[in-house]
Amino acid sequence: MDVTVSELLELFLQSPLVTWVKTWGHFRSGNDDNLAVYMELVDGIILNQIMLQIDPRPTNQRINQHVNNDVNLRIQNLTILVRNIKTFYQEVLQQLIIMNLPNVWLIGKDPLSGKSMEEIKKVLLLVLGCAVQCERKVEFIDRIQQLDIETQAGIVAHIQELLLVESLRFRQ
Repeated sequence: MDVTVSELLELFLQSPLVTWVKTWGHFRSGNDDNLAVYMELVDGIILNQIMLQIDPRPTNQRINQHVNNDVNLRIQNLTILVRNIKTFYQEVLQQLIIMNLPNVWLIGKDPLSGKSMEEIKKVLLLVLGCAVQCERKVEFIDRIQQLDIETQAGIVAHIQELLLVESLRFRQ
């Protein structure tokens, strides 16, 4: 059975990771328009703002605040985000990311594809990993604990997924 883009989008936006991101309250579009919410995610503005709260170290890279569906600006914002995530894992957490990094080019060029949604999921997973391991982790974990039990369980499963990958790295 073929799944439409709007069905994929709805499933994606109901995922525990997106529900967690929505608790940050940075969405301009509100939570009613699925396409607008998703495009705000893939534009990288909100995720960069969240990452800045996790790791407030100064950066010289400016985020484009008005992407307006510009592919190049979207790719630039996502590139900055992934670079900041990678730097945080390496310099602050002293960890290497062993999964394939998200393909920002794919997200930027074709954000509404199923493959792009998988890539955005990787971004969200990496941001979650930063949040639950940073200095302010208690605050961020408290935010997760405010969510309903089913969503919390989904987020815990994602955290365990990250920890499993980390433990596999140390066994090698």
